[in-house]
Amino acid sequence: MYGDYVLQPVSSYRRSQTMNIAELEALKAVAETGSFTRAAVRLGMSQPGLSRQIQRLERELGTRLLERRGAGALLTDAGRESIQFAIRTISDFDALVSRFGPDPSALTGVIRIVASSTPAEYLVPALVSEFTQAHTGISVEVLVADSAQVVRTLGDRQADLGLSGMPSSPVGYSTIAMAKDEVVLAVSSNHKFADQRSITIDKLRDENIIEREGGSGTWQTVVQSLSKAGIELPEHKASMILGSTQAVVAAVEQNLGVGFVSNNAVLNHGNKVAAVRIDGLSLERDLSLVYETGRVRGRHTQAFIDFAKTKSS
Repeated sequence: MYGDYVLQPVSSYRRSQTMNIAELEALKAVAETGSFTRAAVRLGMSQPGLSRQIQRLERELGTRLLERRGAGALLTDAGRESIQFAIRTISDFDALVSRFGPDPSALTGVIRIVASSTPAEYLVPALVSEFTQAHTGISVEVLVADSAQVVRTLGDRQADLGLSGMPSSPVGYSTIAMAKDEVVLAVSSNHKFADQRSITIDKLRDENIIEREGGSGTWQTVVQSLSKAGIELPEHKASMILGSTQAVVAAVEQNLGVGFVSNNAVLNHGNKVAAVRIDGLSLERDLSLVYETGRVRGRHTQAFIDFAKTKSS
């Protein structure tokens, strides 16, 4: 007896069964494929064997994780909560195996990178190409999302590393500046602003401004820069809100409005789109590699971080 608590032997808290990585991988495979059959094929095992692993996991947790629906399967509420734990645990286990497992001389594995649209198009191809040429045993998978989703995806352990143009660093994450980028106002080549190097902000009054979604690093760069400069965006017509740099430039090219995008996007469209600056407003930013501070990482992922540091702007 200790105060109001009764101390029990540690062994009394142990459950009669313990979940294992194989069971968590089985749950993850079914959740991602939506099918026991496809999950079994992915894992290279029989469907009955897969079903037994899921059943053992459900018995251990004392709750149903999946509901069969015809030929498919859906996560229950408990399953949706459990899958996040499974993803994080599998990711951490893979990192430990990579870091401390056998064959330390060869770097192998898959690095999952989630990138916002600007670095995905203008930074990732050359960066990944150079890295994989030097590390032939490592492959890289790239998912494209907006800058806010980059951080959420990393936090959910759906990716190992991120690339983002968000103007400020999120708490709990480290960043490496990989390239400088300038956000400009894109206008069509026959727009009245096209032959002007810069304009005052009030000229945007009553213009159709094509905006990006709230999680866009490009749009956040504009919003934060306006705030720092004490400049207000004048009343304007928000003609549409689009989810990628390419979509904004395509709309601008068709004279549907003007929009803030990376200058790289304008340069890639030749003489169809022009770049205009805003007087008194600095819209320069870093495109940065983003990763969780203190997270256990495999050697192959750490190798990419070390490589990125040598390329830092």
